Amino acid sequence: MDGQEIKLSDMVGKKVILNFWATWCPPCKAEVPHLQEFYEEQKNNQVTILAVNLTTSEKSSYNVGSFVKDYGLTFPIVLDSDGQVSQTYQTVTIPTSYIIDTKGVIRKKIVGPMDKEMMTELIQAMD
Repeated sequence: MDGQEIKLSDMVGKKVILNFWATWCPPCKAEVPHLQEFYEEQKNNQVTILAVNLTTSEKSSYNVGSFVKDYGLTFPIVLDSDGQVSQTYQTVTIPTSYIIDTKGVIRKKIVGPMDKEMMTELIQAMD
């Protein structure tokens, strides 16, 4: 969101939840407080969240900034402004999350919202 590119390969060594979402999506709105709480608890444990906003589906990219501020989100958020990332990951339904291990291998794809307990179980299952 700050104009810098983020590469998933830069996160090798961390467990990653790669989450695709949009501001207008009711299940995404329900999931995001769980993502934030999970991130706050895990960010010092080599675990991170990378949230990819499906910007091409938004009425305005301004909505993304407002959403982030309203929900107090502090995890990394990137904008898929041309739709290439969502196409690469074949994201049709949102939210969709990919659980990625420390070597950069996708271990699981979750379609639909997750809660904090589910995220914790998925991350611990990779130990």
